[in-house]
Amino acid sequence: MSVHELHELLSQLKRERNSADLVDSEYQQRLDEIVESLEQQKLYPDTYDQYSSLSEQVRELILDYQAEHPTIQAVLDSVHRLLDNFKS
Repeated sequence: MSVHELHELLSQLKRERNSADLVDSEYQQRLDEIVESLEQQKLYPDTYDQYSSLSEQVRELILDYQAEHPTIQAVLDSVHRLLDNFKS
């Protein structure tokens, strides 16, 4: 998987986030933090090396909210797998 795929997943995640009815403010805040981190990676790919912590954030969000937002969770799961591949 490539950086290009990560950017595609980021776009998909932003679309899903904007179209979802997110009532839970904590979920929304955590998701926004992940999107912001992915945006930083996109803007500064050579200096941004936080895949480990970002992967952990994504994994925790998936575990905490997997039943409530299945479409967003599917995208987050893909992001998590991709980030784990970058760490390797």
